[in-house]
Amino acid sequence: MDLGNALGYTSIRNGSRNRSRTSSASTSDFIVESPGKKYPRLLVLLLALCIFCFISWLPFLAEKNKGPLAFVWPVNQSRNARELILPDKRTTILTPDVCRASNNSKEAHPFLLVIVCSSVPNFEARYSIRESWAKETEALKKVKVVFLVGTEVNDTHQEQILSESEQYGDIIQESFIDTYANLTVKSLFLLKWFNTHCDKTQYVMKADDDMYINLDRLYATVQANKRPNLLMGSLICNAIPIKDPYNKWYVPQYMFAGKRYPNYLSGTSYLMATTTVAKLYNASLDTPMFHLEDIFVTGMLSARVRIRPVDNIGFSYVRRKLNSCLFKQSISTHKVKLIEMKAIHEKLLTSKNQDCPKLKSRLLRDYGPGKCSWPKI
Repeated sequence: MDLGNALGYTSIRNGSRNRSRTSSASTSDFIVESPGKKYPRLLVLLLALCIFCFISWLPFLAEKNKGPLAFVWPVNQSRNARELILPDKRTTILTPDVCRASNNSKEAHPFLLVIVCSSVPNFEARYSIRESWAKETEALKKVKVVFLVGTEVNDTHQEQILSESEQYGDIIQESFIDTYANLTVKSLFLLKWFNTHCDKTQYVMKADDDMYINLDRLYATVQANKRPNLLMGSLICNAIPIKDPYNKWYVPQYMFAGKRYPNYLSGTSYLMATTTVAKLYNASLDTPMFHLEDIFVTGMLSARVRIRPVDNIGFSYVRRKLNSCLFKQSISTHKVKLIEMKAIHEKLLTSKNQDCPKLKSRLLRDYGPGKCSWPKI
């Protein structure tokens, strides 16, 4: 390559570079800065706001159908027990002769009465109980078992309940509509009936119809009792009111404004002395009713009459393992299926002479009331 050509090539290349620089410079003059460079803090705030809104809405986006709202007594409904259970009037439709004196009976009045809260259509549940743990009353002459029911709106099963009462003689029927919302009403009718008819009976146990009750163990417990005004069961302490309106135990503010419930016994089963029944019943007549019956009867009313409910690990509001040694050392077990009632009873009969090791507390019941604080009496 000669010098001229070389100089020409260099000149062209330099010119090209200069034009490139000029072009770049002129182009940069027209580039507008992005908001991120000009307003970085603003973009960060907007991004944070978007993230916050997204997180806030996540529960609503993921929320599933919770079902119907819980039914509670409306604010304008009467909570006066005198208006609902009519203490001065006869309200009993059917009543057994279980506490009535008889000339032919050596044991006219039972020492212990178990009242099973059932409902009119639950014929199979009552039959299963009669054919299982209630049969122990044949040997325990001082113990009796009866069933408490209310009424139905349309009286669909009334003829059947009348026939059942005539056949077995163990039905108490009171004049109230038997629904879940009326469980407190039902329990107060239980107190009313017992207070009226069984003043010579020393103890009464309230139980649900899906409970297996070891009558031998229960009877031994009341015989050994030295506490006046006994109120015994599975104790629950420091329970907090549920404010979720979809929860079956929802409690509106107008029914209970406190932060914690008074200590109470599980309503699945609890044991009372006759003196306790009278005090709770009388207190209920002047106390605004609360729709959760166990909290009202064994918590609110017991606190009002200064009776402290007692915990006993023989009582349980959960299902136990189907073990004969466990059932022998227990008093009550919850959520027992109908087909299991008779099977458990037969198993206990066949293993009656079997020696069982004394079970530790955690095997009898793996939960407890925890640390309970009590108001000064």
